Amino acid sequence: MFQVYSWPNVILHLDGDAFFASVMQVVYPSLKNKPVVTGQERGIATAISYQARELGITRGMRIWEIKKRFPNCIVVDSDYEIYGLFSKKMFDILRTFTPLVEEYSIDEGFADIKGLRRPLNMSYLEIGKAIKDKVESSLGITVSVGISLTKSLAKLASDFQKPSGLVVVDGLSIEKLLEKLPLRKIWGIGVNTGAYLEKLGLKTALEFAQKDEEFIRKNLTKPFWEIWKELHGEMVYLLDLEPKNTYRSIVRSQTFAPATNDKDLLYARLLAHVEEAFSKARSLNYQVGRMSILLKTQNFRYLSKEIRFLEPASYPILVHDQLKKAFEEIYQQKYLYRTTGCNIYQLSDKKISQPSLFGSSSYKEEKIKKIYPLLETKKVDFGSKLFDKQQISSDKRPKTFKIPVLSI
Repeated sequence: MFQVYSWPNVILHLDGDAFFASVMQVVYPSLKNKPVVTGQERGIATAISYQARELGITRGMRIWEIKKRFPNCIVVDSDYEIYGLFSKKMFDILRTFTPLVEEYSIDEGFADIKGLRRPLNMSYLEIGKAIKDKVESSLGITVSVGISLTKSLAKLASDFQKPSGLVVVDGLSIEKLLEKLPLRKIWGIGVNTGAYLEKLGLKTALEFAQKDEEFIRKNLTKPFWEIWKELHGEMVYLLDLEPKNTYRSIVRSQTFAPATNDKDLLYARLLAHVEEAFSKARSLNYQVGRMSILLKTQNFRYLSKEIRFLEPASYPILVHDQLKKAFEEIYQQKYLYRTTGCNIYQLSDKKISQPSLFGSSSYKEEKIKKIYPLLETKKVDFGSKLFDKQQISSDKRPKTFKIPVLSI
């Protein structure tokens, strides 16, 4: 049923193992071979090193719970700028072998390597190994590689021997791969669909793939028929070759003591984070399309709000009214707060972005450029006086700041 005797397509899937945590272990050698969890700034585990997984820590677990149950675990803030640099290098290496690369996410991608055996004088297994070895030796992290006839099969193959795995699944080996995998391992089949299929008597990926087309069409929607086709070695999902932004987002946050409900102080701290994040984006020539702001209470309650800008912005003063409104919506005086933070994303290259025909942001930006050198020297104007950002961060005494209002 699954026997395909040639390579109609050859898709490679490259996946960084515990990518965020592994990158932190490389950047900070003191963390090497230790249980590391990223996500301090969000209050939940966003990435877990393999040493931390052995302790029983899982993604999404609350940071306070991890610290309580696993005191030897090291919890760190996420650093998306560093992740972005490692991601860019990883995909640059992949493109030295083939230009047909899809950056599926910051830590995984697909590549079309069909036809490379003769020019490289390598088998597909050897090509996968060469890519894997070059990424690992250049970046100091481990990656897993899967090679097969479709994106779905290649992704299953790369996940089969993690970490640092290399698995090639040709047309004659599809059944051997699928018979060992539970339904929910299939890319695109989530918890609810998996539970539904189990009620229909299916348990493994192979049992799903062995069902006839009539059964699939009768009981499932089109996306699952497409997955079924891919498991048969028929390529449905084509590679998306559009370039992605290296930086997915820029995060700035800080926890402080003592906790406070001083509204002006909290807003001043939040503005400092926003200024730092936008400054980083400008240094990379990015404009910002969206932003979320965060307040975390003393009892670990998270209050957040997403802000969608009418036009991409390089300076937060251009979106000050939206920012202030969002802060007013999430701030509640009855709580004591211990963390403020922001996350800017939907980043676009300023060199290629098109200004709005009716917007006035370009004119305003020219005027703002003359004011912002003060901020670039790490000073933030909170009205009556310039306060150093470091002073704001380290001084634990409550202060009242004026909210900056700038007429453009």
